[in-house]
Amino acid sequence: MKAPLAIVTMVYNEPDFLPIWLRHYARHVDETACYIIDHGSDDDSTDDIGRANRIRIPRSPQNDTLRAEFISDFCSTLLCWYDAVIYVDVDELLVPDPARWHTLKDYAAALPPHQIVTAIGLDIIHRPGDERPYLQNETISSVRSFARFSSAMCKPALIRRATRWSPGFHCTNAPPIFDDLFLFHLRYADLDIGLKRLQRTRSQPWSEASAGSHQRMPDTDWESMLRGMSALPEEESVDFHKDDPVLSIWMDKVLESCIGREQETYRIDLHISGDRLWRIPKKFLGAF
Repeated sequence: MKAPLAIVTMVYNEPDFLPIWLRHYARHVDETACYIIDHGSDDDSTDDIGRANRIRIPRSPQNDTLRAEFISDFCSTLLCWYDAVIYVDVDELLVPDPARWHTLKDYAAALPPHQIVTAIGLDIIHRPGDERPYLQNETISSVRSFARFSSAMCKPALIRRATRWSPGFHCTNAPPIFDDLFLFHLRYADLDIGLKRLQRTRSQPWSEASAGSHQRMPDTDWESMLRGMSALPEEESVDFHKDDPVLSIWMDKVLESCIGREQETYRIDLHISGDRLWRIPKKFLGAF
């Protein structure tokens, strides 16, 4: 009999996000089912990870194509030992609808065999004028109130069969299927942490001069972008379940964008972004 669920990420010098990631996913599976691919960290951030698995690989220039190939092979191999596998970046927290599911393990066990689930993608948005900076050991949902829909975060994150991810893990070789699974992206969840991380990603070597432009922009541009998102109109009534009428409009836009992209690397339009900040429903309080 296989173990129920493994959860995988890949990191390089992530002192802020890795503790958040570990605390979150250790609530859903045993720490021994968490796999951290350490791509040459040299800041001690991967030294204290409890019983989670650290797999060290040599540091090399950032190459998202190579990362996707490696992770696709690694996660597909884990399916020899687990019924389901999740891959998420270290700033991505998956939550099944709390009104229906207690843990990701419970949610994954109820899925049909061979299923690949695309998460409903949401950027958590820090509003610096109204919300204080994040403090370590807090739950994100206790200090951040709003999220914005993002097609780029609608990622096929949970697999029950071998698959091949595209660079950035935005798509696989299967069409997207939405369900009761939400991905909360933390890149914009805190101004100070975001700028600190941007300094690191901007200075690290990249495999191509044109790669990762969104992770190498000047601080002023990134902060201006965050503050622009934080100033979007607010909407209170979105319930964050897969049949919510407002959320369904945006999910349908993603699915419609698949038409004609079946043979492309990215099978969805990655630039569909919400025009409102949606208040995070109370059912998610404490869930991430």
